[in-house]
Amino acid sequence: MRGVKLVAASLIILALALFSYRGINLYRQVNQLELELEDVKTTLATLATYEKQATTQDYVVIFLIESTPTNFFLVPVKRPIGGPVNPGIALQTLLNGPLAHENLHESVPHTTRLLGLSIFEGLAVANFSSELVDDFNGGSLIESYLVQAIVSTLTEFPEIDRVQILVEGEEIESIGGHVLITGPLTRDN
Repeated sequence: MRGVKLVAASLIILALALFSYRGINLYRQVNQLELELEDVKTTLATLATYEKQATTQDYVVIFLIESTPTNFFLVPVKRPIGGPVNPGIALQTLLNGPLAHENLHESVPHTTRLLGLSIFEGLAVANFSSELVDDFNGGSLIESYLVQAIVSTLTEFPEIDRVQILVEGEEIESIGGHVLITGPLTRDN
């Protein structure tokens, strides 16, 4: 009888040990799932913020030229966009120029094409077709407005604080011979 009690006690101890091990394992799994749930909640909150930003900002700000009988001015124009906005869409909108009903002038020659746009560590590198130079027809003021329009349109985005203008993949000294554009440009220069 004593052997049966010893076996029964051993089985009970073994069962308790297994249940304890299983309980500890379940406790660890629950803790891991709670951590993963917190990560998912954080990700969802971030995505909701991005979605809210995308739906609340359905426009881009571009810069076009307004003329008066005695002068020209570079003016910001809010242009509605039918979807999420990004720097490439804003730059293409700038290249499209004024709408027919707007009493404004293009700041960039309308024949200019955007060949590429890359953004890294606050620097946007915008690569344009040769028409940016070939079809530019203006003096120093209009050239400065052209450069300012590109830089200001791109720096409307918080991730961009400097802009490098390239033509056909190459850095050029100037578009029309008046404004130096070698190196990155900011709104201040």
